[in-house]
Amino acid sequence: MILYEKAKKVAKDAHQSIGQVRKYNGKPYYHHPLAVAELVSLVTDDENVLAAAALHDVLEDVTPFNKKYNKDFIEKEFGSEVLNLVIELTNQYEKSAYPDLNRKSRKFLESQRISKISEKAKIIKRADLHHNSQEMPSDSKFCKLWLEEKKEIEKSIGSWSDFLKQCVEIQSSFD
Repeated sequence: MILYEKAKKVAKDAHQSIGQVRKYNGKPYYHHPLAVAELVSLVTDDENVLAAAALHDVLEDVTPFNKKYNKDFIEKEFGSEVLNLVIELTNQYEKSAYPDLNRKSRKFLESQRISKISEKAKIIKRADLHHNSQEMPSDSKFCKLWLEEKKEIEKSIGSWSDFLKQCVEIQSSFD
């Protein structure tokens, strides 16, 4: 678990380096990727997957403001498999890259892209969506919009709870 422990520290340092906090509760942002990694640890002990879960928001959120935490850094410190998983989990349809597309169009394209990511990345994405939905205040206008976007993604990759049920069923078939 050395790689995973290192990834947790780097995730914390990276998000703190830009002073990132969660929008809805003001907690230091790094709590989110570490919580996602903890969820993922319930279903796998694959160090590369766990490291990628801890680092899943670094390229998207940190790199634009702190170039130290870029693709080369992740590959050097954690290897190409972790980097590739983080890239799979990084939003490709950002407003800055597609200024002529509205949010609905960008989220549709992102949902289509996510449907094609690896199974390992899908585990992390399901946990990410689940954790985000647990922290978001359900009475906000944005939350209602985000939950609709989440449903679209889950149509193609499944939900965290459905995934956990499948894991339990598979495990019980071995017992």
